[in-house]
Amino acid sequence: MTKNKNNNKDINKDTPDEGVSEETIEKELDESASNINENLKLEIEKAIDDRKRALADAENTRRRSIKDLEQARKYGHLSLSREILSVVDSLEKAVLSTPKEKDKLSDEVKNFIIGVEMTLEQLKQVFSNHSITRIDPIGEKFDYNIHQAMFEKETDEVEQGTIVEVIQPGWSLHDRLLRPAMVGVSKKKIKQ
Repeated sequence: MTKNKNNNKDINKDTPDEGVSEETIEKELDESASNINENLKLEIEKAIDDRKRALADAENTRRRSIKDLEQARKYGHLSLSREILSVVDSLEKAVLSTPKEKDKLSDEVKNFIIGVEMTLEQLKQVFSNHSITRIDPIGEKFDYNIHQAMFEKETDEVEQGTIVEVIQPGWSLHDRLLRPAMVGVSKKKIKQ
């Protein structure tokens, strides 16, 4: 019989002690549930934060895309405009070099001159439609942002730093410079 008692003791070792109360077990379960809830709350907060960041990034990308699209619409024809400026210069020189008295010319030459003048006017209208403006700064103060000084001219007739001659007009597209105006600038006469 003593052997059975020992066997029963071994069996009782595998079962929980009778000294652990239900309150302790509930307390441990509550702590486990509390830890799980805290972990879930942290994961949810992190997921919400990640979502907010992703939404902010998407909004920034959308705004940047809209800005880039506006810039492309506004300045997309910048390089083409720069290249066409030499065509305008050539047409203006051609018109300026025509004789003043056109009545003495043959009809073919008159029509040719009129065609060149009309082509120049159409090109200027296209420039106007696309916000390409001429910079013809005679009499203005020199501004290195939009003018390029080619020479200085001594004079007392105007204030120093005033543009007295325009060699080649400048052009701008909206607020961007296509080509600076090449100018002559006044300076004080040196008294001898």
